Amino acid sequence: MNPSQSKNPLYRYNGVSMGAPRGAAARQRIVEATGELVLERGLDGFSVEAVAARSGAARSTVYRHWPKASDLLVEALRTMGRDLPTPDTGALASDLEACATILRPILDDPRSRRLILDLARAAADDPEIERVRQELLRDRRLPLRTIIQRAIARGEIDPDIDMDTALHMAEGPWLSATVLQNRPLTDEAIRDIVARVAKALG
Repeated sequence: MNPSQSKNPLYRYNGVSMGAPRGAAARQRIVEATGELVLERGLDGFSVEAVAARSGAARSTVYRHWPKASDLLVEALRTMGRDLPTPDTGALASDLEACATILRPILDDPRSRRLILDLARAAADDPEIERVRQELLRDRRLPLRTIIQRAIARGEIDPDIDMDTALHMAEGPWLSATVLQNRPLTDEAIRDIVARVAKALG
């Protein structure tokens, strides 16, 4: 625990004010345990009982912080890979290449790919999971959205382009190669995809 946190009875963890550092530490253990479970077992391995057993917390403690299990799932998934930097090289192509390089370890991880597919599959039948998936998509797309907005401001992309279309064009090749085709992202593949995407967007 950070020493500055131990002196502050009301510090923030993941944007939530906690009544005491001990409560925040328990919350963090629960979130980390949830992330570990969904990576190891997929969504089918997620349950409050499994999280409580993994984290060492009582079920009542889990429910006290997250009355809805789906909210715990959202927070855990947001925490995984959070704070990814947004490249700002001054050009669309190099920004996209830097972004792909940052995301490569995540997309190359078979556990991450399985989780992406799990979410898509479950969301087709469960509106609550679809809500979770849409929230995660919105968060994960922020760096790419910023890259596209900067490129528009520089005149590299038509300002009238539909943002959702631009996002699909930019992220689609990465997901197709890794998630659908189960291929690793090599340096050569990244450069080739980036060149084609930048040209299409431009």
